[in-house]
Amino acid sequence: MKKDNFISPLEDFAFKQIFGEKRNIDNTRAFLKTVLNFPDEEFGSLSVKNPVLSRMFRKEKTGIVDIKLEAKSGKIFHIELQVQKRAYMRSRVLYYGARLVGDQLKWSEKYKKLHHVISIVICDHVLLNEEDAYMNIYELKNEKNRSFTDLLKLVIIELPKLPEEEDSAIWPWLRFLKCKAKEECEMLARKYPQLKKPVRCAERMGLIESIRDYYFHRNLAKEDERMLHLQWKLDGIEEGETKQKHTIARNLLADSSTPEYVSKITGLSLEEIAKL
Repeated sequence: MKKDNFISPLEDFAFKQIFGEKRNIDNTRAFLKTVLNFPDEEFGSLSVKNPVLSRMFRKEKTGIVDIKLEAKSGKIFHIELQVQKRAYMRSRVLYYGARLVGDQLKWSEKYKKLHHVISIVICDHVLLNEEDAYMNIYELKNEKNRSFTDLLKLVIIELPKLPEEEDSAIWPWLRFLKCKAKEECEMLARKYPQLKKPVRCAERMGLIESIRDYYFHRNLAKEDERMLHLQWKLDGIEEGETKQKHTIARNLLADSSTPEYVSKITGLSLEEIAKL
């Protein structure tokens, strides 16, 4: 496979295929077991669900991928990929997790029916500036480290903080997500058997012409949007400079300066000055 055929596991479509498809549930199960270190029976039966809040965020740009899974016990696992840094991200993470807890109940159902929610957020940027570790787990506890409830657990993973050398069981998975080339993926697959299937998934997508065409046009659209925003910025600067010149010209004319002098100072034409 040519290098230009490689699709990063962090691409939204690739990530969803590797971890959010029923046929690839083994990938998801292995990843969750490594992140959470729960007993095997917790992941014995997982079903993929559509994100319950997907409609709320339908206007958001690419860069957010949500995968919702439910265990036989009722426990909910939520995996979110955040490629782009966004304002108020911590509030969004908490809000989303809390809604996954609260939206479980139908009208008049008892609170005892609530199931645990574990929300795993993978960031391709630094979210927790105050933390050195690349994986941090948050729960509702008091100052004595006593749990108020275990209904909500937040796991924040920051890929930029991942060290170059292996230091934990989750390291190979995260290193796989950061792969930039086919050769890196193949090297990891040879060293870590648990990554063989995820790597095959990524390579298979790189060979599919329609997917490569999709990403070409999507990246082109992103670049077009970036250029549009840059043009807006330039237009704003140009408009601001013009207004400033007009203000200076009016002040000079009010002080009885000649149009020729005003034109020399501001760069405005005599015709522009005459309209002021």
